Amino acid sequence: MFWGSGGHMGLMGFWWIVVLAAVVAAAWFGAAAARRSGGEEASSAEEKLKKRYADGKIDRATFERMLADIRR
Repeated sequence: MFWGSGGHMGLMGFWWIVVLAAVVAAAWFGAAAARRSGGEEASSAEEKLKKRYADGKIDRATFERMLADIRR
């Protein structure tokens, strides 16, 4: 007599679903973190540059050149 006929196959399928869900979740969280960090760095750099220009530490030509470099 087979005690678990087919039971192991169902359990194996369940674990594959768990593994697949973990991979999808890791990819989603990684992509979300990359989007957030990339946007914040560019915005932060622009804000710092704008502050330096407003404080008179750099002239307009330097500001425009550096802003173009940041946005590339």
